[in-house]
Amino acid sequence: MACLTMGHIVLGQKVAVPFEVGTWKSFKPAAVSYTFDDNCTNQLAVGVPMFDKLGFKLTLFTTTAWAPNWAGLQAAANNGHEIASHTITHPSLDSIDDAKQAAEYEGAKKIINSKIVGHSCYTIAYPFCIPGNRKLCSNYYVAARGCNGYVEASTPADFMNVQAVICGTEGEVTTLPQFNSKVDWATKIKGWCVFMMHSIDNDGGYSPVKATELNAHLEYVYANRDKFWVETFGNVARYIKERDAVSLAVISTDSKKIVIQLTDSLDNSIYNYPVSIRRPLPEGWANASVKQGKVKLNSQLVMQNSIQYIQFDAVPNAGTVVIAKAKKVKSLDSVIK
Repeated sequence: MACLTMGHIVLGQKVAVPFEVGTWKSFKPAAVSYTFDDNCTNQLAVGVPMFDKLGFKLTLFTTTAWAPNWAGLQAAANNGHEIASHTITHPSLDSIDDAKQAAEYEGAKKIINSKIVGHSCYTIAYPFCIPGNRKLCSNYYVAARGCNGYVEASTPADFMNVQAVICGTEGEVTTLPQFNSKVDWATKIKGWCVFMMHSIDNDGGYSPVKATELNAHLEYVYANRDKFWVETFGNVARYIKERDAVSLAVISTDSKKIVIQLTDSLDNSIYNYPVSIRRPLPEGWANASVKQGKVKLNSQLVMQNSIQYIQFDAVPNAGTVVIAKAKKVKSLDSVIK
């Protein structure tokens, strides 16, 4: 029997009770993105290995006319890091006309997409943090980064001017306590903390941050990874838009399975990032398995406020999701408290 009762609604989101869609991936309290501008040497030499060690992903906003290390950027992209646009020539966008802005937006995107195989450029950082024609920019990118210095809400007011915290000697964040205070604040407001960085140590770039401070901060985030979802700027932006637009409907349910349909009206070629979903494990079920179409999804049992949930990630418009009763819990490690 189909369930027609609808739960909470966020913007265009419609989710059938008792299902929930995570504000952030894996229902973590906050999202954190680390972004780097201007092709500074130590971003690849020092920064990427630092992030790789902990399994974190970063965003490299690349100025395409400033001799990027394309081989290094390709290697970073192959490991899940985002290679994004910082325009071609790094102009102050408010000082050039729309035609020149369009050339910067489109040209940088095309160059990155031609140079970085198996990767798509979705986002941009404004040079000097100064937006140009935002509507024009939105023709080429799903999100753009500014830098007014505050932690964003769970849904930014303007995706064409997502705010970031400036780091380094020219910014407000240089030390471990300052880095940590920003991400801790994000957990309090269930927000998105975006850091903007350039130089690391003494590579000659703008506003250097100390590798020791950044590394200590990343270790803090890793130690508290149950609180922080660390992901690229582009993937967080896509997750938010999918989360806010998703519709989850129960198609049928019986004692052995629950069938749901997960959809949105977004462009599937861009918005194909999985959103996190959970629902209380039905009474009498010891465990469950989850499939979307013919693909078995990773799922886990999660205990929250004395309620046991089945939790998984699924992609909108990628096929019907079937949650099936399983005979028993495979291992105690599958239950997260």
